[in-house]
Amino acid sequence: MWKRFKGVLVVVMFACGLASCNSAKNAAAPVPEAEQAVSVALKNLYMAASAAPPHSAEQQKIILQMATQAANGKELLLVMRAAVGVFPASPSSRESSAESRVRTLVTAKMLQFGTLDQLIEYASQYSVDPAYARRMIQRIFQLAGDSTNPRVWYRVKTAAYHLQVSDMERQAQIRAEQLAGR
Repeated sequence: MWKRFKGVLVVVMFACGLASCNSAKNAAAPVPEAEQAVSVALKNLYMAASAAPPHSAEQQKIILQMATQAANGKELLLVMRAAVGVFPASPSSRESSAESRVRTLVTAKMLQFGTLDQLIEYASQYSVDPAYARRMIQRIFQLAGDSTNPRVWYRVKTAAYHLQVSDMERQAQIRAEQLAGR
């Protein structure tokens, strides 16, 4: 009996080890943008959002559904493009919380699924909650990794500037200048 239990325990531990290695690998390298696709369901939600009355609760609910269903960087950027102008400039607390939920959800997913270019685009074009700013720049640094292209590091610097993470902005500037041979 104990031999069987030990055998099962070893198999479970091995499977958990493989799963953790696989998840660490996925965290390190998102799916390349060329392999990302926008699902039919998300396209349908996008069309429904554009057909809904502007600034309506219905349109905002659809944007939140899009954010929930988005599963890659390309889809997440589509959600943010669709959300532009949907939430009023002077929102009530209810509407503000809906916009906040969308931004928080998209930002968290971008950290997981976004490529380097997608994260830089997101950081440069959209508002990011200050609680996520440092994590986003750290993820960008991780994805930029050993890049020897100074242009990449200048773009990282720009993203850090937009997110107001000045120490990492300086680090990216130094790296870019070193690579540019200054």
